[in-house]
This record gives sequence, C-alpha cells and structure tokens, in this order.
Amino acid sequence: MTSFDELPKAYATLRFAGDELDPADISALLPVAPKRAHRKGEIFYAGPQAGTLAGRTGIWYFDTRDLASRDLADHLRCIVKLLYPEPGNVDRVNNLREVMGRKHATAHVSCFWFGKRGAAPPAIPDDIRAALAGLPAEIETDFHKARQGGPSANEARLRHSG
Repeated sequence: MTSFDELPKAYATLRFAGDELDPADISALLPVAPKRAHRKGEIFYAGPQAGTLAGRTGIWYFDTRDLASRDLADHLRCIVKLLYPEPGNVDRVNNLREVMGRKHATAHVSCFWFGKRGAAPPAIPDDIRAALAGLPAEIETDFHKARQGGPSANEARLRHSG
C-alpha cells in the first residue's frame, strides 16, 4: 500500500498513436527510448496479466515514472524538454508534426496525480499547456485522492509507479 508519507505521487506520459504510425519515426526524433512501441498488427508482450497481444494501432509511449519528483509540473517539464531541447527551438516539434501529419497520428500527454485526502489537485502551468499545444498534444488528466480505509484501485496502481 502507498504510504501517506509518500504522497503525492505524480508522473506524466507522452504517447503518439495512429494506424499508420511507425514508432521508429518518432524514436529517430526524440532523445529517449520509448517504454513501449509497436506498429499496428505487431505482436508485443503487454505484461503478465495481458500476455501477448497484437497492436490495435501504432504506438510510441514514454513515461516519467523514473523521475524522482512528487511535483507533476516537474514531470511535464521533462516531457516539454524532450519536445523543445532549447527555449525557442521548434525544430523537433516541427519534425514531429510532419511525421504526425504524414502518418495520420495524434499526440497525447497524460497527467497522473494521487494525493493525500483533502489535498488540492495540481494545476497544469500555462507555459506547459502552450508548449504542448504547439505539437499539438491533447492533455488528459487522471487525478485522485487517498480515501479513508483500505487501498483504492488507484493506490494499488500507483504503488508500482515509484
């Protein structure tokens, strides 16, 4: 069970998806290896519970679970840094947009936060929203708080994130 002393927990994901997406095109542009990547129809191991599956669409997926910060903004800034290696440098984003257009792919950034009961969920800073809009990447949030009593499903899931 997640210790209340370890809360909040936070991480973010960057995901490119599309039926025509070849994840190698994204890997060629970003300076990190994906946590998961496959083409549509490609067989991949999804984990001990799901087993081996065939990709329903092309995916390139990265997450910041390894980042030692409880601040969601730090995790989002890590993703922004992947997209914009230097302030004002839009070359990588332009190249990603070109691949997204050519391969009919979309980008998504998911924000996960699990905090103490009564804590205010984090706000996504305006500069991060603007940077992600430049891709464009849809921002999705999954914010939850601890409840009194035993662990929730979210507590169990986040227990493995950090």
